[in-house]
Amino acid sequence: MMNDPDFKISQEAELWAEHVAPINSLVEDLRVQNPAEAGASVQFTAPLHGGTDATILFLMPAPEAAHRPQEGLDILSTENDNPLAEANAELLAWAGIDAKEVLVWNAYPWYRNEDETGRLNAAQMNAGLEPMSRLLRLAPTLRVVILMGKGPEEFWAKIVKKYPEAVTRITAISSFSPAPLSSAGTKAQREVRIERRGAAMREARSLVRPAHGRTAVRRETLVRADELGPEHLGRVVEVSDGNITLHGPLLKAFQPSPEWRVTLTVSVADQRRSLGVTPDTWVRIYRGTGAR
Repeated sequence: MMNDPDFKISQEAELWAEHVAPINSLVEDLRVQNPAEAGASVQFTAPLHGGTDATILFLMPAPEAAHRPQEGLDILSTENDNPLAEANAELLAWAGIDAKEVLVWNAYPWYRNEDETGRLNAAQMNAGLEPMSRLLRLAPTLRVVILMGKGPEEFWAKIVKKYPEAVTRITAISSFSPAPLSSAGTKAQREVRIERRGAAMREARSLVRPAHGRTAVRRETLVRADELGPEHLGRVVEVSDGNITLHGPLLKAFQPSPEWRVTLTVSVADQRRSLGVTPDTWVRIYRGTGAR
């Protein structure tokens, strides 16, 4: 559908919608940090997908340089006009999984050189670890990651080793890449790959949707520290100063400092603590009616 001008315009217009703004803020950071050669970049997350509310993560190796759009913003979506995206869209439709339940990401989020193909090398995997740890903090409702190929499997093993606390809630499911090259081989080998992809989707669906129906997801969102207001009092779920992350605090008071920091006063175990954060720090809050 990205080849439909109206659809693409609608996706570009919603890039800073509430559920994808924190992730696309991360994307902008990664574009500045680019460890690859000049000209490489990172794809924005499509508002079509679940963003910070997603329950299933599609983890692929790296964006394909051959699929990079010539015009407009570069957005990562299962509705992109290339064989890989189309295959992922077909898997979602076959499994009855809505695009809003999914977040799509690459282990190495930057484009590689056009002559680089195949597995990610060790340097690329290591470069993707910290961005992935940040992504996981932004998507607290993730419960499943589908590892699309051997590269993502090896990468996820590194994530589990380096950030074990970030993946305790997430079940990893191995699958094959839906890329055309993964369809090579004998008929029997192709049938095994197709069956494994389908089985991975069925397993993911069963994990995020109990037998009694669709799971109820606690609604959380993120706001920038300098945008906190009285309506957020008692709703903060998580706040970090960049070094220490406090889970489960309740915001008791806040005030912008005269300079560039914001001071949050939180209560943890009935003890108050002042935490200074930069104005653009993302603070996770409970979204709903009534106190958390």
